[in-house]
Amino acid sequence: MTVSESSHSNNRLFCIDVFRGFAIALMLIADNPGNPLRIYPQLRHALWNGWTLADLAFPFFIMIMGMVIPAAFERRIAKGETELSIIKHLVTRSILLFLLGLFLNGFPLFDLSVIRIPGVLQRLALVYLASGLVYMSVKKLQRNSQSKKLLIVISLAFGIILSYAWILNFGSVPEQGNLIQILDLNWLKGHLYTPTWDPEGILSTYPAIASGLLGLAAGQILFYPSKKAVQPFLTLFLGGLLMLLLGLTFDRWIPINKNVWSGTFVLLTSGFTYILIALLYVWVDIKKQLALFKPFIILGSSPIIIYVVSEIIRKTLWVIPITSEVQGMTMPMNIWLTTTFFTPWAGDRLDSFYFSVCYVLLWCIAINSSRRKT
Repeated sequence: MTVSESSHSNNRLFCIDVFRGFAIALMLIADNPGNPLRIYPQLRHALWNGWTLADLAFPFFIMIMGMVIPAAFERRIAKGETELSIIKHLVTRSILLFLLGLFLNGFPLFDLSVIRIPGVLQRLALVYLASGLVYMSVKKLQRNSQSKKLLIVISLAFGIILSYAWILNFGSVPEQGNLIQILDLNWLKGHLYTPTWDPEGILSTYPAIASGLLGLAAGQILFYPSKKAVQPFLTLFLGGLLMLLLGLTFDRWIPINKNVWSGTFVLLTSGFTYILIALLYVWVDIKKQLALFKPFIILGSSPIIIYVVSEIIRKTLWVIPITSEVQGMTMPMNIWLTTTFFTPWAGDRLDSFYFSVCYVLLWCIAINSSRRKT
């Protein structure tokens, strides 16, 4: 039995657990600096064009979500669930995820007159819904040919990338801005991240679906049996290199931009995802080297819970004002903790980063302890 056949039989690949945990760790570090004035450059989001390490966390999440759809859906089918039952579950879960995102946006004041409607979980919900419906539709159209299913999914993803590039190029209206901004202001004015635009707005969610579909394609490659264990690695690694090359090449004409989720951003982040998941597949699932990645597996076991609770902490605990006896001034709790416990030995260049790393380690300990109790 090949590694892929074994993985297909139990619907579990540890490389995905590790990669999910890495994305969670990156998100926690980027979103929880010890001192916002001293964030390590690669942990700051790019202001507009370009990209940093912090910009990879969200697309990684989206692609992982698409990646697990084949195994999750096939498991339900194997249990005898009908197509309608699976779609109902898909829709219900998407709605709950969207509502959870609205809850986080409103917390703690819940002023519905100005509540932000788009958001991270909202985009995840919409992409999950679209990717799941595509998977079920393609499965119904192509019941036997796995290669044709894969080709359809990849073609849809690149169709979205190309059509979105056309929209960005020809969708500007003089004196009104581009179509992304026009749609958000017409439909969601007063409920956006800023008064004039939203990075998770209506139209920019469209190319994010391409990210979800490319994640879905990666899941198809990983979970379906292959004659040789190295075949999924080669397919993903070479595919990742190709997308990375395309993204960097076309950056000259279509800048890599997370805020509008440009096609080159999709290609760049998908390329990184494919390459990393391919390497992890060999290291973790073929060579069985799990010990080094245990902290990431722990974090990857409860991604939504960690994200929701960390956002609540960021909006409550970190903003509690505390007076520093040493500096004689009042500051938010996260800055107070950093200047009190990290700056004396880490200095004022890496203290914020070390605070974030320790915060991630605390999450590992907390999740691991709760798992042992249950």
